[in-house]
Amino acid sequence: MATEPKMKDPVGGCAYNLLYQDLKRFSKNGEYFCKELMTVFQQRSELEINYAKGMQKLAGKLIRASKEMASNSTTYHAWSQISNEMFSIADIHRTLGNALRQDAILEIRQLLDEHTKRKRPLDGTIEKTGKMVITNWNEQLKVKKKLMALTREHEGLFSFVENNKQICTEKEKQKMLNRLTKSAELQARVDEDYFNINMEGHQMRLKWENTLKNCYQVIQELEKQRIEVLSNILNKYGLYMSSFGQTLLHCQKQIEQATRTVDMEKDLQSLVDQTSVTAEDNKAEFLMADYFEEESKTVMGLERRKEAIKTKLQRLEDYISRTRKDHEGLAKMVKTYTENPSFSNRKNLEETEQLLDETTLKLDLLIATHSKLSATVTEIEGKPKSLHKFSDSITKWKDKDCEHSVVQLSRPVKIKTTSLRSRQSLRRSIIYKGPAKSVPPQEPEPEPETHSPTQESIVQPNTELNGDSKSNNNTEGECYSLGKCRVLYNFTSHREDELTMKEGEIIDIFQRAESGWWYGTLNGQKGHFPATYVEELPVLTDQMTSDA
Repeated sequence: MATEPKMKDPVGGCAYNLLYQDLKRFSKNGEYFCKELMTVFQQRSELEINYAKGMQKLAGKLIRASKEMASNSTTYHAWSQISNEMFSIADIHRTLGNALRQDAILEIRQLLDEHTKRKRPLDGTIEKTGKMVITNWNEQLKVKKKLMALTREHEGLFSFVENNKQICTEKEKQKMLNRLTKSAELQARVDEDYFNINMEGHQMRLKWENTLKNCYQVIQELEKQRIEVLSNILNKYGLYMSSFGQTLLHCQKQIEQATRTVDMEKDLQSLVDQTSVTAEDNKAEFLMADYFEEESKTVMGLERRKEAIKTKLQRLEDYISRTRKDHEGLAKMVKTYTENPSFSNRKNLEETEQLLDETTLKLDLLIATHSKLSATVTEIEGKPKSLHKFSDSITKWKDKDCEHSVVQLSRPVKIKTTSLRSRQSLRRSIIYKGPAKSVPPQEPEPEPETHSPTQESIVQPNTELNGDSKSNNNTEGECYSLGKCRVLYNFTSHREDELTMKEGEIIDIFQRAESGWWYGTLNGQKGHFPATYVEELPVLTDQMTSDA
């Protein structure tokens, strides 16, 4: 028993759809990792308060969650290394549990809630536009069959009138002519509807592709945000552990080693490389308009076929002329915007390029249909068959009782990629304005009684103790520690009341000043030092210390 031919899927092989589905799977793995990581922190917080009961089981969960992520991601790889540290700190106290609960878990939960809220409407929008493409595709086939049947019926009626007009009375002849006129009018209306539905199909296809591109970019930005948040949490985690002292020195070294392997910029680049595939030679299939007059085996006479096709060719030529003018105008606008950036902004240029791409597609579709119909006219006239631009791109396929034409057009996949720099690196570029080769930022220049402030973009915590300037008046008497900080860059003192610092050293802070020069002690020596050369470490409160 013969099987019915399978209906062609108009959206299944779209490159934009395949890219979007791949990125969705990547995002789902990232969401799974964050949920597992949040569970790990929640359970670890409870276990840390009770001196790490079940820590080995928890570390195992983190290992399994990390294996699901990209193996070449330094951020996720660093998290897998944290599990080694978790096996060795069975006696860590309540402070770490409280810190995890207040910072990491809350931040991950907020990230998951935000991502869920932003991704929820995406699939619905894509499904809705995809159904519109499929519905239009099926409507084209339906109206096409109707047009074919009406044309066949009209031609039969026309032949009957021509063969019997000599033997009929004038009344009968007038009656048959009225029927023929009504049949011709109905055929014309259905023909116009078929053409309009065909043109609407092109617009719906473009709308569906644009929807896929927009949703793709939303998910890609969310994934970049996820990597950045996880990297920031990892850095905070390292700072918490570094404050516990010599008893956890071994664990601290393991965490710092894992943190140093993180290259956030590399991970963001890797994310874009893995998910932003651009197919320059992508081919998209479009259903072409087919007419009864194109069929060679038909009751319709050659001259009538030829005249009917020429009428349709004239309509296409009008559309081609208008579309070509639009294309030339848009091309000039793009050229002007490109050569003179002051005439427009980046957004206007991108929108104009998008319109130019859509107009190019429309023009190709119109020319392809015109070339196909022109080839039919050439065949009717008995002239040699000539090749045209779309000769190799037009194919035909059959369903139950009709043949359909499909044209393959080049549709390069264009995914807009944003800046690969993270917000953290952008903040660093604002703060650090020094030369290359890892030279630390320039320290504030000393004045007779005060030092000039550092850059205003640096926001320091705990600013309730504001020193007016770098002076010796505040160094006299008893000093109380406000916290600790770690040295980020080497610094050589130029005055007797300044500290010479080396990267990695820990300084006790006695005073913070808005001038950018802080006061503290290092290796038993008290003095001033530039705040831009250090980073503050978390301060353990009395409440947290007493709980321990």
